[in-house]
Order: sequence, then C-alpha cells, then structure tokens
Amino acid sequence: MTKNTRRYKFWYMKPNTLAYRLNMAMTMMGITQGALAKASGVSQPTIWRLTKGEAEGSRKLVDIARALDVNVQWLASGEGEMRGNAGLSAIDKVKTGSTIPVWGPEGKTGEIVSSPNGVKAKRTWRAYILDRNSGCAEGTAGSIVIIDTDVPPESGDLVMARVSSRISVYRYLEGPSNGFLTVDDTRLPAVELSDESELIGVAIFLIRDLRR
Repeated sequence: MTKNTRRYKFWYMKPNTLAYRLNMAMTMMGITQGALAKASGVSQPTIWRLTKGEAEGSRKLVDIARALDVNVQWLASGEGEMRGNAGLSAIDKVKTGSTIPVWGPEGKTGEIVSSPNGVKAKRTWRAYILDRNSGCAEGTAGSIVIIDTDVPPESGDLVMARVSSRISVYRYLEGPSNGFLTVDDTRLPAVELSDESELIGVAIFLIRDLRR
C-alpha cells in the first residue's frame, strides 16, 4: 500500500477517530488483525471491533501501541506525533528490552537487536535486516523484520521466506495444499511453498528505516 493510496483506503472513516488511526498504523506496518492480536496479547475480536469503530477504546491500547511501535497518546486521541524519533534509523528505533538474535541466509549472525518498546521476546523470535527492497511495499531496504517461527500464517500475513537462496518478505496466501508467496506486483506469479520455497516465520514487528 503506497502513501498515495492509504488515505483512499480509509475514505469511509472519520479521520479523527481511533479506528482511522489504528487502521493507518496497521497498514503502514503491514500487519494483519490476527498478527496484531498475537503481538499485543489482545483478542482478535477486540482488534476487529476497534478497527471497525465499534469500540471507542480499550484498556489494552498501551499494548496495541507498543506492538505497532506508535505513541499511545497519538493512537488514543490523535494528539502528538505518531512516532517519536522519526529521524533515527531502524536500528536506533528498536528500544532497549529483551534481545532477539539476528539471522541471515547462513543462519545466526552473532548480532542481536532489542525487542521493540521493551516487549518480552520469545525463543521462537528471529530478526532479519533487509539488505534490499522486498516485493512488498512495507518491506523496504534497511528495515528490521522480527518474525515468530512458531505462529501459523494466515492469508494476507507478511512472512519471511526463503525462495531458492534468497530470504525476503512476502505476503502469504492460503492455498489448497501448501499455500503461496506473493508480492505487490500482480504481474509476478505466486510461488507455491515447496522444497525450493521455505516459509520461515510470520512477521510480527516491522521497523522501517524512514530515511530511505
């Protein structure tokens, strides 16, 4: 979803509402309702009601804001900046918390990053740093993608996968057998998961380098 189409996507929503801001943040991060529910610890029905404007708020807004890497005051009321420290790199914006190992094509790199906003990391989490733009608008070069290798993907989720020898971000689509990996360019064919295309995990956090 590009900057030019985000506003169009939410044309039917009042702009100064929690639902509008929540949908905007989810689109910018490339996270589905199911993935946000898992990352924040908030039930998916609650997330759904908030995105549809059927709930005016939740006691879990702090957890939702942390999972989306946005300021809770902005999410709740629209006041202040959406994200603080916008001029920092993606690495700098990952605040001190429990650590997550950084992986690459050859396995663990020996480097670590801290989990966003101090969220307690799980053993099944991995971090990848994109060295180039992926085929999905949310996964730009320099971004940090934190995945959970133990979460089953749902259709529409951003996932990390290995296709041939390259590891990158794709969008998962459910299929009759193994599922498919797709990108935003509809001219490119979907790749069916197989021995040559391995699903590694579901993206639960995506910290973009806004300077690129």
